[in-house]
Amino acid sequence: MTAEADARRQRKEAKMQARRDLWAARRQDAAGPLAWRGWFDGSAHPNPGKLGIGALLLGPQGERIEVSEALDYGNSSEAEYAALTAVLQAALALSPPPMELLLYGDSQVVINDVLGSTPLGAKGLETQRASVVALLQQLHNVTLRWIPRHRNGEADRLSQLAIAAWVEQDPPAQD
Repeated sequence: MTAEADARRQRKEAKMQARRDLWAARRQDAAGPLAWRGWFDGSAHPNPGKLGIGALLLGPQGERIEVSEALDYGNSSEAEYAALTAVLQAALALSPPPMELLLYGDSQVVINDVLGSTPLGAKGLETQRASVVALLQQLHNVTLRWIPRHRNGEADRLSQLAIAAWVEQDPPAQD
């Protein structure tokens, strides 16, 4: 890559980061002074396939914690649950943990399952649900909300980065 191309790429990345920061600040202002916000997303390529999770936590003082992690093999609901688990663990690792936490995800299956909105729960996800419920009990004031996929861009970006890392580590076999 030439120096000029590298400089263009760096300017473009700085501009994108400024947009992400502005977007995050706008979302934070509506929450109140002590609230933390979090977004989570999981991806499976193909479904079922290799998993990637992404999560973003934003704090009241401008704190920003990103999670982007490649996982083993599973389906999209397992990936979504793993992303929710990761964002909750990141919140618990803070000192002190958030007094108020508002989490957003684009998986109606996982959110409805955790909130008990469906009478039977999601089959095959009982272990994941129990883990998330145990983490939620360690935090005091957590609200979980569904958002459409197009409003979950940062978490999706982080999950896709994890998938890309998976592909780079394990490229397809050549014929």
